[in-house]
Amino acid sequence: MNTKNKITTLVIFLVFFAFLAKNYILPTNAVIPIDSDTIADVAEEVSKSVVNIDTSPEVKENEPKKKNLNSDNPETVIPRVEHPSEGGTGSGIIIRPDGYILTNFHVVKNATKITITLQDGKKYDGKLISHDSYSDFAIIKIDAKNLSVAKLGDSKKLRPGEWVIAIGSPLGLEHTVTFGIISALSRHVGVTFGSAQGAFKYIQTDVAINPGNSGGPLVNLKGEVIGINTFIIGKPNTQNLNFSIPADYAKSVSDELISHGAISHPYLGIKMSPLEEEKLKVEGLPKDTPGVSVIEAVPDSPAQLGGIQPGDIIQKIEDEEINDPRKVAEVVRNKKVGDKLHVRLLRSGKVKTITLKVGTLPDEDGLANEP
Repeated sequence: MNTKNKITTLVIFLVFFAFLAKNYILPTNAVIPIDSDTIADVAEEVSKSVVNIDTSPEVKENEPKKKNLNSDNPETVIPRVEHPSEGGTGSGIIIRPDGYILTNFHVVKNATKITITLQDGKKYDGKLISHDSYSDFAIIKIDAKNLSVAKLGDSKKLRPGEWVIAIGSPLGLEHTVTFGIISALSRHVGVTFGSAQGAFKYIQTDVAINPGNSGGPLVNLKGEVIGINTFIIGKPNTQNLNFSIPADYAKSVSDELISHGAISHPYLGIKMSPLEEEKLKVEGLPKDTPGVSVIEAVPDSPAQLGGIQPGDIIQKIEDEEINDPRKVAEVVRNKKVGDKLHVRLLRSGKVKTITLKVGTLPDEDGLANEP
């Protein structure tokens, strides 16, 4: 074969290889093209593992209605919204083929009857087998086999601007599909249901979410569940902000709940605020003094039993400088129940070091009186 023929053969080979690479070899970080069928195909497949949850509430006679910052299902955080007296609707995802379903705890809390409806219309009685009020997750079990299981993705790789899909039962309308983007990541939001109260970092999206979407999946274009839709923040005549719990956290919690039935969360019991200039003036301290101000040590909490007092200024925990109350929560979350923490603080202008033993976070009812 002469040189000219060799070159021609090589060019043909390269063109053919480029065609294969473009059309058949999809790298892991490849951009998925969006056409008229992309969203429909993903929603059709994922919907097989999405369930509708109907609940009948526990009725207590002569009990006055309580005001709350959230409605009964995917919480709209608007002041003084009451729990409706009738049953509620929510969503969930199948996480094991033998009938284990993950949803938000607030969807099924106080329910006396739970009805699960699959995509094909089959209905089952659901049983609440475990829950964790801190993370607002619950595990429901139905008597079924060979169910389609949701595929959980890696929420650590998400980026703002990515396309996402929500599937759920807003206002009781089963398997409703909505579409949007990830607006932001790692949002600390002071929600009022569950014991976390903004302790973890939520995914923020502009996907349309309404009451009934709680517990349903937030899905990427690969058909992977990357978040669990949990609550919305909004006011009348404004665009709601929608928040989801990352799938990585959801997976670790659900595995623990199924295996052990409960989760022990590390806890100190300190109510704090950022260190204000007025506080520094009163204490006669420089403006650049680091720390957070202790408002209260919860009665009988590890903090109170360990010697933390209102007015203390916490400056370091385990040699980590503290300038934000959320930093304290972060340090504690990375410890285990029973671990000891060395805390350096200022009390009446004097440096003091105390040792605290990490306790177990009380269940939601045990924190009912905390702000």
